[in-house]
Amino acid sequence: MSETLFKIFGVAVICVFLSMILKKSSPDASTLIKMVAGVILAAACVSFVSPVVSYVRELCGMSGAESSVSSGVGVLLQALAVATLSHVCSSICRDCGETSLAYYAELGGKIEILILSLPLLRQIVDMAVSLCG
Repeated sequence: MSETLFKIFGVAVICVFLSMILKKSSPDASTLIKMVAGVILAAACVSFVSPVVSYVRELCGMSGAESSVSSGVGVLLQALAVATLSHVCSSICRDCGETSLAYYAELGGKIEILILSLPLLRQIVDMAVSLCG
């Protein structure tokens, strides 16, 4: 495991302890610590995704993959980002006791993923039509 991952775990554990200590005396400060920590940790985790995106792009370039494959990989990575962000947002909403807002954050993420996948659906339909007739 990388050193960065240990730092992320360390920050998470420290924030949990701070949140637990402040929970009884100042619930608002406890919630604020959790929210700030969640945003910082999510941003730190994004740094892990950058090499993966670069590697996938390199593989698509080396293989001479068609643009449809490259666009499919791009949509997949975008959908992963939307799913992750909507999950983080809904988790923050749930931590604040707003389960209905968490539901709508997840719903928005699902709709965005559906919108992102529409061009791929069109490509599949066009390919099926060209194969059938």
